Amino acid sequence: MVLALPLFMASCSKDDGDWDPMKWKTEAKASKDGYLQVSPEGGTLTFWCTNYSSIWLNRITETDATGENHVTRDEKTRDGNVESMQSNWMTVKSEGNKLTITVSPTTSDSNRFMEVDVQNGDAFDTFKIKQSGSKAGL
Repeated sequence: MVLALPLFMASCSKDDGDWDPMKWKTEAKASKDGYLQVSPEGGTLTFWCTNYSSIWLNRITETDATGENHVTRDEKTRDGNVESMQSNWMTVKSEGNKLTITVSPTTSDSNRFMEVDVQNGDAFDTFKIKQSGSKAGL
């Protein structure tokens, strides 16, 4: 019993059940305010999760010029995991460890703010996106 006690104690840790944070590879750059920038013409952002082989989508949150949030949960599932969502301003797709976010063009003068929440198991992440209004650069 004395020999088994060290083995039992070594097999338990406070980290059991903890998931590593998601790590991403992308060419997209966040601005100083932490948002990924998209022009009024829209665009596509692509990310690859480097430490998980699959990801699924939780929700899209869009904030309009009045500050009101609009949440989308459009479930197109593969094995119970959401792999595709479409909201008013964007389409988001998950294919294995690849995440593609396509933002629609805008004619609004106001900036648009969007968040995409993703997960794998108990690892979660959020992508924050800001689309400039069509007259923001004038």
